[in-house]
Amino acid sequence: MRNYVHIGVGIWLFASSLISAANTTLVLQVPETYHKNPVRLLHPFLNVWHNRADAAEKAGTAQLQAQNITVNSCASGAQGQALVVIEPNMFYNPKMGVFYSEITARVFLNASVDASLTAPTLTLKGKGQMVGNLNAAPEFFMQKAYAVAYDDVITQLLANETFNTSIVPATSKTYQALCTSIDTLSQPKLFF
Repeated sequence: MRNYVHIGVGIWLFASSLISAANTTLVLQVPETYHKNPVRLLHPFLNVWHNRADAAEKAGTAQLQAQNITVNSCASGAQGQALVVIEPNMFYNPKMGVFYSEITARVFLNASVDASLTAPTLTLKGKGQMVGNLNAAPEFFMQKAYAVAYDDVITQLLANETFNTSIVPATSKTYQALCTSIDTLSQPKLFF
């Protein structure tokens, strides 16, 4: 009897998170610094530079839409219930042939620039890895590694009570001023 109750509660929580995800619109932003500063993936014989911003933005949009979450960008009006600022990182271990990804997501529920810039509502981290070769379709393996990290972040986000209670009754807000302010802040440039 006790096992049936736990299974029933688990199914109800999962279903309720899907219902709230279906009505959610997020603004996804990768700061401009990540677009301008690619990283060099380590390899003794290859010189491969990776634009982590474009790859992370593409993977993030795909993973969020797979969870029935509508995704907008700062370039397309910045309308949504929350702003999610993504800080992507990628590392390649040539000896093991593994791509390691890390996604740090800072979630802002307040559209006001003054109140939000100092402290995001949530900060979530997701890590992923994918076995692959740097000299054979590396972008494919990097997308897969980012997708695993995003799955980790999305699971944490949908399970977070603060996030769920804040976005369900909320109406759409404009995050354009906050997007612009985040782009003007200095972001870390060096990652290996």
